[in-house]
Order: sequence, then C-alpha cells, then structure tokens
Amino acid sequence: MAGENTHHQPPPVTLQDAIAEIGRLQTKMASVERGKTDKEIGNEEDEIIDSQPLAQALWDVRVPENFKTPHLPVFDGKSDPSEHLMAVGTQTAIIGAA
Repeated sequence: MAGENTHHQPPPVTLQDAIAEIGRLQTKMASVERGKTDKEIGNEEDEIIDSQPLAQALWDVRVPENFKTPHLPVFDGKSDPSEHLMAVGTQTAIIGAA
C-alpha cells in the first residue's frame, strides 16, 4: 500500500528508562574494564614466569658436591633487568652452563 510505513518503530523511551539503560551500560563497561585489567595482570605474571632464566628441570636437578659457583653479575635493581639477564646468560654460556 502506497505511503504506508512498513518500518516498526520502537516504543517511545522515557527519561527514566534512558537513565536506567545508561547506568546498566556503565556497569557493564566497568565490568569489562575490570576483566581486561585482571587479564593484563595475569598476562604480565605469565610473561615474568616465562622469562625466568632457568627451566624448572634445572631447579629440580641435584648439584654435585664438588660444584664451584661461578662469579655472576649481581642485580642491584638500578640497571635494566633485561640487560642483567643477558649478562648472566653470557656468563653462563662462557662457562658452558647454558
């Protein structure tokens, strides 16, 4: 039929309904943001665990009684941790422990 509107229009929204919907959406957004933050923290912890210089199998092995501990650089907290790990990795490679 000519001129007839076939689109269904939603019922009119009251100001109270709009405010309630905004509040619901804000709560949902806050929940999503908390979830993202929790996930990011979990990922950071996983990265820290994954970046440990020694595999668990090495921690589980018994050290021979005649083992002499090599001199390795000490991390003082003032330098870049990545550089420290590289230095330790280099030293362990030099002594054949890597």
